[in-house]
Amino acid sequence: MRQLRGRLRPTVPSRPTVLTAAAVAGVVTFSLVASAPTGNAAARPSSAYAVSAEGQVPIPKTPYAESLDGKRATTSALELPKNPLLSVRAGTATAGNDSASVELFDIVIGPDILSQVKIPPELKQQCASLPKTGADNLPLPDLALPDLGLPLPLPSLSTKDLPVKNLPDLCNLLLTPPKALLAIDSLNVWCSGAKGGIDVGSVTLLGQTLKVPTTTQGASLPSNPLATIKVNSQSKHSDGAFTVTGLTISLGGGAETINLASATCAKPAAKPKPKPTPKPPVDHPAPPQVESPPAAPIPTPVKTHQAVTG
Repeated sequence: MRQLRGRLRPTVPSRPTVLTAAAVAGVVTFSLVASAPTGNAAARPSSAYAVSAEGQVPIPKTPYAESLDGKRATTSALELPKNPLLSVRAGTATAGNDSASVELFDIVIGPDILSQVKIPPELKQQCASLPKTGADNLPLPDLALPDLGLPLPLPSLSTKDLPVKNLPDLCNLLLTPPKALLAIDSLNVWCSGAKGGIDVGSVTLLGQTLKVPTTTQGASLPSNPLATIKVNSQSKHSDGAFTVTGLTISLGGGAETINLASATCAKPAAKPKPKPTPKPPVDHPAPPQVESPPAAPIPTPVKTHQAVTG
């Protein structure tokens, strides 16, 4: 019997051991779940930035404003981080309680892009011999353009890819080149709650003015080999926030994406609950005392005469 018990004894603790391991695993799992953050439960704050870029020439959000508690925050920048692609004269970003806005001035993309292009001698001769009037019907010559000097790849371009209509336009573009590939005088963007809009000044692509439909949400300018431009992009997020971006510019077939003037309106910040005001202690008046009943009057003896009998 002792031998039998000796054999069974090692198997007895197996059940408690399994139960203990399961209990420990349950405690660990609960601890991890209890201590884990709630994922994306925290909504994004209201924010705004003037310029950002992704690709071969990355540029952080500059200037950037954020309102974590609903209080108004404003920041400005007079210049961007040094880069060969983009310059801005001034930008201001503001974020507040369910509101945001951006003001941007003198944006230049691809500075002096045509200033170093060597014009072929035959084209120079044609340009020099143009009459002052009556040359509007002259066709564009199809000449290959050299590398434009941007710090990103561009497709092989010819003179017919430039935003010009005729030979006089082409001569004017090459002989008096504009200061930039793309230039924007001003750009203002705002949002309030789930609404927003933009206001754009003059926009020129290689010196040619573009018509920008500012009131149309998500509009795209006519496609061209140099730049793809989206206007007034608006989006709603799963956490209730709303974003409007003034201009999104794609260069080099998507090698570089530039966002200009973006504002995000988050849900209104929760107002802090007022602290309860302690109530003064209530003085309970003493209960009225019950007066004792008056003492009974002392009886007064009355003298009488009774008749004698017997």
